[in-house]
Amino acid sequence: RIGLNSGDATVGLTGSQQKLQYTVIGDEVNLASRLEGANKFFGSHIMASEATYNGAKDYVEARELGRVRVVGKAVPIRVFELLAKKGQLSEEWRKALPLYEQGIEHFNKRQYGEAAAAFEGVLKIFPKDGPASFYLVTAKDYSVLQPDNWDGVINLTAK
Repeated sequence: RIGLNSGDATVGLTGSQQKLQYTVIGDEVNLASRLEGANKFFGSHIMASEATYNGAKDYVEARELGRVRVVGKAVPIRVFELLAKKGQLSEEWRKALPLYEQGIEHFNKRQYGEAAAAFEGVLKIFPKDGPASFYLVTAKDYSVLQPDNWDGVINLTAK
């Protein structure tokens, strides 16, 4: 799994003469690491922050995974899963992506029944799709018991 983020970072040699290490440090690097781990939560493979997606959107096909709050950060960010180079989506994805996007739109409007139906459509094309499976289960759960004061942000509790 891969987590991508863009921003300022410190890059270079750290340590002592006995143990030099070339590394990268900073908040943006930590966020990329958190996104790499967040792939497990969604069942995705390549997760990019909104900053990275905005810089690459003319070159990649992607789908929004939602707004997340990672461990150690108070401000939520939008995240995306990269799917293919621009214009190179498979025929299956050309069918599934509009269904997925409809599902996300309904989910964000708290229209959980409609969201579930859209995600079921995605899963007919890609039976093992992690994000569609995650949202299908969540939409079904929320249709039975809606969360109180939910702000639309998915709080990730593990690194």
